[in-house]
Amino acid sequence: MAAILAFAAPVAAQVAVDRGALERDTTILADDDMEGREVGTPGYDRAADYVAGRMEELGLDPGGDEGTYFQSVPLMSVTRAEAGNTLSIEGLGELEWGEDYIVRGRAHRMGGVIEAPLVFVGYGLRMEGRDDFAGVDLQGAIAVRISGSPDGLGSEEAAHYSSNVNQRLSDEGAIGVLLLSTPAMTQRFSWNGIASVFGNRSSTTWAWPEGIGYEQGANVMATGNLSPAMSARLLEGFPFDFDDLSAAERSAERIIPSFALNRTARISFKSRAETTLTSNVIGMVRGTDPSVSGEYIVVTAHLDHVGVRETEAEGDDEIYNGALDNAVGVASMLEVARLLRADPPRRPVLFVALGAEEIGLLGSSYHARNPGLDSGELVANVNIDMPVVTYDFSDVVAFGAERSSLFPEVAAATEEYGLILSPDPQPEQGFFTRSDQYSYVTAGIPAIYLDLGLGNGGEEAQGLVFDRHYHQQSDEVDLVDFAALERLAGVNYLIARNIANMAERPVWNAGDIFAPRHSAHDGVNEGS
Repeated sequence: MAAILAFAAPVAAQVAVDRGALERDTTILADDDMEGREVGTPGYDRAADYVAGRMEELGLDPGGDEGTYFQSVPLMSVTRAEAGNTLSIEGLGELEWGEDYIVRGRAHRMGGVIEAPLVFVGYGLRMEGRDDFAGVDLQGAIAVRISGSPDGLGSEEAAHYSSNVNQRLSDEGAIGVLLLSTPAMTQRFSWNGIASVFGNRSSTTWAWPEGIGYEQGANVMATGNLSPAMSARLLEGFPFDFDDLSAAERSAERIIPSFALNRTARISFKSRAETTLTSNVIGMVRGTDPSVSGEYIVVTAHLDHVGVRETEAEGDDEIYNGALDNAVGVASMLEVARLLRADPPRRPVLFVALGAEEIGLLGSSYHARNPGLDSGELVANVNIDMPVVTYDFSDVVAFGAERSSLFPEVAAATEEYGLILSPDPQPEQGFFTRSDQYSYVTAGIPAIYLDLGLGNGGEEAQGLVFDRHYHQQSDEVDLVDFAALERLAGVNYLIARNIANMAERPVWNAGDIFAPRHSAHDGVNEGS
């Protein structure tokens, strides 16, 4: 199905949602006592303890470490060392850090030196009608690329390709990456800003059990940026210039072919790392059908928020309670768990209150790759994140549903609940790639993220929330319409139930850009 169709049913399904439980859970999680639920703080730990207690109360089996509800998530903060990060390029003389370039190691390599030939690869895209790797050999090379994606790609596609570029370059054999400062890039960001922010700030990821930081594209050991002047110098003598690069940035066509730059570069890099621990909270409802007992559905909602911030005026509210973002999501997830525990589906269902969403989807990235299962695997994700339940919504948007065999199940659930299923009203925002479901998508798992639509006053209501309350102290419980939250929990229950009862394992649609390219067990949907 090429697009989500809009339709509605006249009569809503009767789902016995416990509105009182939704209100209690939301109110407790968004209370000042939780201190904004920032990861690494006692407030987050109190919130996690509360969710674990609720999972036990609901009769969920523990799905965390060593028979508990807690999955420990090791976080690694990586910062470049003050010395030991240098770049030299054959024929360009001595280069100055910050003036000509910045380089940085990656979390899985704390230090080292690479010396390799430079190869220009455009945007590093391989897609229908375009192959930036054609005619060049990246094995053991340093890739030189244009940042971002060309015009003409949809926002979801552009975000997906941009976020996975190091993986593609690694798959092609690259051991390092240098980004050119192109005309479009320098219109958005000054070079001084790029050098200051990306050269000096720390980055955070999670660590594998052996203490190595997780990175996409493990062959790529170091990355860097060249200043506008140095980018131009690197390209001198070749049959295109910055005007050609600017044209390439405005076109989806492959205007500039990839080619070897016929010179080598030497990158030395050194970083330091600090590790901390946070946790995901995991409960499970076991399925009823032994034939699909290894096919786990995972329902997620991030538990963390942004914590406490000092204010200028004494007595001002300093706690960011995050009622809409995302106490209501966790409360909804717990209610879905209660309903499925009362009437278990065919497949087992995990319920995960995720940590570290606010600092880069890290709790979900960790869980998607470390689900902690004795056997079996994750086959679908239903994510609940910051539904703006402040109005009597009449329609919903199911991000990602049309990309896999989940779509008929989602459509049936919304129809059963009497809701209009609307197309994405803001495709330019690329929402499907901006919340925890995307961590599961990049691990090869079909996913769906249900948001509220813009009908029946939704455009005004959502605009108000994002303009005035998003990541503000004012995101409080009094914003929540609990009748709307009840309906949201009900339709998410039907979606999770339908997916867990599917006759066949969920699969991506054939040829979809999010479908994994290299996995023995990942299926694709050959239907329309």
